[in-house]
Amino acid sequence: MNAVLLGFITILPISIGATVSALSMRGISTAAIEGMTRQPDIAPQLFTAMLIGMALVEALCIYCLVVALMLAGNVAL
Repeated sequence: MNAVLLGFITILPISIGATVSALSMRGISTAAIEGMTRQPDIAPQLFTAMLIGMALVEALCIYCLVVALMLAGNVAL
């Protein structure tokens, strides 16, 4: 029972981080595409800002993965 609880605690950070990252990336891309359709002349600037925002969100997901791997290393089954 204790090993199952520790396994669940190990999975929790990456599952929450991946879910939040996916929802955030959806919001970023939706806003960028709407902006590009409204003002096509500034589409390159919006695309650059979208890529930077998505990279920062992806870094958050990678940090969650690192925390999950660190927790998994501490779990003794």
